[in-house]
Amino acid sequence: MKAISSFLALLCLSFSLHAQPAFNAQAEGERLERLWWDQQKSQDIAGLTKLMSPAFQSVNTKGAQDLAFNMAIIKAEKLGSYELSNIKVTQSQDNLIVTYQIKVPENYLGKQMSPKLHYRLDVWTKSPTGWQIIAHANLNPV
Repeated sequence: MKAISSFLALLCLSFSLHAQPAFNAQAEGERLERLWWDQQKSQDIAGLTKLMSPAFQSVNTKGAQDLAFNMAIIKAEKLGSYELSNIKVTQSQDNLIVTYQIKVPENYLGKQMSPKLHYRLDVWTKSPTGWQIIAHANLNPV
């Protein structure tokens, strides 16, 4: 009986040593947002191609755009330094919903956007290759 108890104790200890650390959705959402904005600022097209889902869609006050349209905008614009604040992350299964405010000097189709803080909303989904952004809403009036 003592041998069985010892075996079970070692088995439990073994499982606890190999347990995954607790997932922190808030920290992961913040990390993903900073990565996405850093890649846009540096125009890291290879990185963005991995980070953005083929089904990516965005919306602003002019309407909805697909991945190809957004990539063309990213390639054409030159983002300055950005500031993120009020980041809130919620998790639903393999999805992260992130709302935040951003202050960034940017152009949209040649028009200078307001540099004031504006809300954005992003949806990230866990794919076999890692996290990908699948949806983006920009509440900065165009």
